[in-house]
Amino acid sequence: MPYEENSGDDEVALARRRLDQLDQQIIRVVKERVSFSALVQSTRIAHGGCRTDSTRENVVIGRYLDGLGPAGRDIGLSLLRLCRGRDPAPTAARGRGRTRRAFLGPAASVSHQAAEAWPGPPGAELLPVDSLEEAVAGPGEGVAEESVVPLENSVSGPVHDTLFALAATEGVTVAGQARLPVNWVLAAAPGTDLTSIDTVASHPHALAQTKRWLTGVLPRAARTSTSSTSRSAAGLLRPDAPYEAVICTRQAAEHYRLRVLACPERARTPVTRFVLVRPTAAPPAPTGNDVTSVVLTASAGALTGILECLTQERAEILGLHALPAGEASRLLWLDVRGHATDAHMLHVLSALHEHCERLRVAGTYPAAAPHDHQEP
Repeated sequence: MPYEENSGDDEVALARRRLDQLDQQIIRVVKERVSFSALVQSTRIAHGGCRTDSTRENVVIGRYLDGLGPAGRDIGLSLLRLCRGRDPAPTAARGRGRTRRAFLGPAASVSHQAAEAWPGPPGAELLPVDSLEEAVAGPGEGVAEESVVPLENSVSGPVHDTLFALAATEGVTVAGQARLPVNWVLAAAPGTDLTSIDTVASHPHALAQTKRWLTGVLPRAARTSTSSTSRSAAGLLRPDAPYEAVICTRQAAEHYRLRVLACPERARTPVTRFVLVRPTAAPPAPTGNDVTSVVLTASAGALTGILECLTQERAEILGLHALPAGEASRLLWLDVRGHATDAHMLHVLSALHEHCERLRVAGTYPAAAPHDHQEP
């Protein structure tokens, strides 16, 4: 509500009226910026890219920091959050009630395949994002109703960025899981052969999963990391690409019209476990075959006590990942058989509290079958 000056101080009254006018101008300018940001986002998605550009966002934040000091950084972050919260396409272009499902893009990434094949009602609107942190935060910020993110791989182990994001992000919960076999290929631009490849690019997990095979195929080729396998595939379309080949899925090679040069042995197909992230809500009813994921922070010396506690409480551990979280702390991700509301699980959680600095139930959900999707 505009301020009504009654003090008789004309100078102050004029200043405050001017402030009200400036506030209205700022609101109009912000709305205009949100509108142009939505145009950029929808164009990027229409061309198979991600909704946002983290490099560009860092430039914007730096601009506000340089112009306004430390408080400018917060203003820039809030402005970008407001822009990300806008629908990437007009409401009329989306069917009413369609679920927006975020994934690590760009198009044809492994996460895209998982999001597209996720069990449930068809017709979800798939939204590519730039980072796993953004995918995890999206449901809590209203950018999407849910997201699909990789949690671990049978060959390369846990996906650290996902685990740290799930541990740090409030307002979201893991609501389901599924496993997807991933078939990698070595691909390059048309006209490229093995003898002309000096550098191979891909996501660190894809490089780790194909390390031994790739060494046999290209023993002298260097390797460079990218933020996603499909981003490395898309990068080959640039004339100044700093690499000649990529590790990606066959779907990504087809999507970006690359030439498949070689494929690893099918018998060694890695399997990636994906989880569904949604806004925090009341836990679903027990199914009799559930998993409860717990994330906790503890000192490095407390790990032995935590393992002994789990043994004493006869907790059935389905998975355990320990990651460094500072000089003397560890982040632990535990997957325990049972529902979060079971009496036994409540007793286990209570016992764990005595051995850690922080504990949070990241989600309780039905257990997935060993292989939820057939190999493509």
